[in-house]
Amino acid sequence: MRALSNKLQMIASVLLFVVIMTCCYLFIDDHLAFCTQDIRESFYVPLRIVSILTSPALHLLVWTSLFLWALLLKKARNLSTALYPMLASLILTNALVRVVKVILGRSRPDIFLTNGIYHLKLISFQRVFSSLPSGHAATIAVIMGFLAARYPRYSLFYICLSVITSLCRVFIGAHYLSDVLVGNFLGFYISWILYYHFQVENPSYLDYTKEDILWKKRRIPSSS
Repeated sequence: MRALSNKLQMIASVLLFVVIMTCCYLFIDDHLAFCTQDIRESFYVPLRIVSILTSPALHLLVWTSLFLWALLLKKARNLSTALYPMLASLILTNALVRVVKVILGRSRPDIFLTNGIYHLKLISFQRVFSSLPSGHAATIAVIMGFLAARYPRYSLFYICLSVITSLCRVFIGAHYLSDVLVGNFLGFYISWILYYHFQVENPSYLDYTKEDILWKKRRIPSSS
């Protein structure tokens, strides 16, 4: 009965989110794109720096390198176990973001402001039609979602920090509001699902990081 209740809550939250995103698409996104032009000109440099620091490619490189260092060089099982769900979430989320971008093909704000194009172009590989969802927002949401799951006492802070940080993509004209909200939604949900899954069952390959007790027992002591 409790499992059914949890499923109904999840379905209700998804439906509510879809309604909110539809309202953003119809009534908010295009107007907000016009309103942020002045902010973009005044604060472009700091907003651009934040945008670079939340780049999906940068975080995939950093966290993959850190995970491989902990797994292969340091052989730190606890650190590897802690990093694995976040790295898996980053890879899965960014792969899903790329697929959705191609399928939906939403026009970018810059092409809307210059040419008035504001629609979806289904199955498009052009960058100007790759606005939904935001990969930067999804990436920062994975990291903040991981921290929110690990430290639930501060979960609201991490959620708000993710949304506020990802809004820089709206202010520099790279995405609409609904793009970053969808990116946050995907990042949080995927990171939470994988985090709690691996709390129950750790990946078997992490046994590599255990100390080889048998090898130590069989080792022949060196002659003095």
